[in-house]
Amino acid sequence: MNHWKQELDAVEAAAMRIEALELEAEQAFDRVEQVAKAEGDAERALNTPEFNAWMAARRDSDAAWGRWFEVMGARPSGA
Repeated sequence: MNHWKQELDAVEAAAMRIEALELEAEQAFDRVEQVAKAEGDAERALNTPEFNAWMAARRDSDAAWGRWFEVMGARPSGA
């Protein structure tokens, strides 16, 4: 296996792990948002640690998939 393929496999696996963490963070926020909505104050959910964690996880996920895109763009001819 060539170096490029190894790097691609590694960044793809990392991106998938990070994306799974983003999904977990989103689900945690969804639970907080449901409670806030049930209590008549949906906006309150946006000022919670769960919302901040979800946004941070989204940035991490975007960065990881951006790195994957960069590696894909560096694909050597014939690979």
